[in-house]
Amino acid sequence: MEQNIKTGHDRRSFLKNAGLSGGVLALGPLAASLASSNEVSATPRNGKYDFDTPYNRVGFDDVKWDGAVRAEHMSHIVAGMGIADMDFRCAPVVTEALRKRIQHENWGYLDMGSPGPVAFKEGLINWNKKRYGITVMTPENTGITTGVHAGIMATLRAYAPPGSKVLMATPIYNGFYYDIMGSKLVANESLMHYANGRYEIDWDDLERRMTPDTKVTILCNPQNPVGRAWTKEELPRYGELCLKHHIKVLSDEIHCDFITKGNKYTPFSTLDDKKIVANSITFKSGSKSFSLPAMKCAWFFTTSPEMYKEVSFWNRADLSTLGMIAEQAAYSGGEAWLDECVDYIDGNQGFANDYIKKNVPMIKVGNKPEGTYLSWLDVSAVADKIGAQKMADEENRKPQPISMLTNKPTVITPEDIVSHWFAKNANVAIESGATFGNGGLNHLRMNTATSRRTLKAALDSVTAALKHLA
Repeated sequence: MEQNIKTGHDRRSFLKNAGLSGGVLALGPLAASLASSNEVSATPRNGKYDFDTPYNRVGFDDVKWDGAVRAEHMSHIVAGMGIADMDFRCAPVVTEALRKRIQHENWGYLDMGSPGPVAFKEGLINWNKKRYGITVMTPENTGITTGVHAGIMATLRAYAPPGSKVLMATPIYNGFYYDIMGSKLVANESLMHYANGRYEIDWDDLERRMTPDTKVTILCNPQNPVGRAWTKEELPRYGELCLKHHIKVLSDEIHCDFITKGNKYTPFSTLDDKKIVANSITFKSGSKSFSLPAMKCAWFFTTSPEMYKEVSFWNRADLSTLGMIAEQAAYSGGEAWLDECVDYIDGNQGFANDYIKKNVPMIKVGNKPEGTYLSWLDVSAVADKIGAQKMADEENRKPQPISMLTNKPTVITPEDIVSHWFAKNANVAIESGATFGNGGLNHLRMNTATSRRTLKAALDSVTAALKHLA
């Protein structure tokens, strides 16, 4: 699902103009940087699958690593901590299924009414029922689509006339803004409260924004990038308000499998009020759970026959046979792998939070994330120390490239400056919070879905770079 969107930002041009280019591409130091990080203070779970050994993704045109090096002109990279995919070797059952299918050397159109796709749907239904108690999925109300973005845009086209508004609690996943702008709609942003180390919905502001020109809302459950897992008390309140104001709920639950210890994922479709559930549509994919975003396969479901019909009409799924095979294999035989992966990432989230609080006073983190494998970093102190606002202002006085999305000059922000600073001085790529909407000011999003050694190497490098500012 994750889009490599730099909404309004041309980093390549900015780096060249700002004089922050890191020089010629040279990736050799990666192995050395990982080798130097042999000890970590958290002990990973000893299981059947190896998440500890760093898996080198450099050299395969990978967005998270190769893309970061190219965009930031980095001389070498210690860690790619940006776009939301995982650095682990994929579940063996997936590789086995793909290898088997590749032996048949023909790639014609896939019959969506054949036993394969039917079994695929049944596997999704069984998985969600067993793991999360979702009982409303049926073959008749479950649709397959290219990705969650495609499903969301189909729903926007069905229910949101051009020029109308899409309500979201922010900061929120940046890809939604691409879907909204691409559908000729307007983002209606309700800034969340931040208190006691976590984000809360501003209920009064949320309802004030439920105006007649707001037809749909995108709910992120769990919330990317702030890591909230919405509760059994919060979701009905959200749903009741939307029902009252005739607003359809689009629930993106793509990160649902990544919930940290002591927290719980509540599917919107399991709420007690059937009218609230029927006013919603849920989107999911194995692209996050099993790190298969390049396979392009997702699904949606709703208990409303009318909504299913309308969304299916607009859904144009350019499906990948290999994507369906990969996800079917994952959901039929990958549960043990996923359980260990979730457990490992839970350890990473705790490790990163503790490390930053102990060793990096210039970066602030809240409570350990309740969900996702992402960490939301407050880098206000770093921005102040390096004069990020002044640097951004200076850059914005220069001619900037035109954004293809907004058709306006791009805008460089303080958090962009901080992100570039870490790329240059720590050789670590961490994503700017600028594109995550209202609330992204002076924040970065860091991906912890990597080996513990890589994570520690990245944090060590960030810490060392910041010490030079003291």
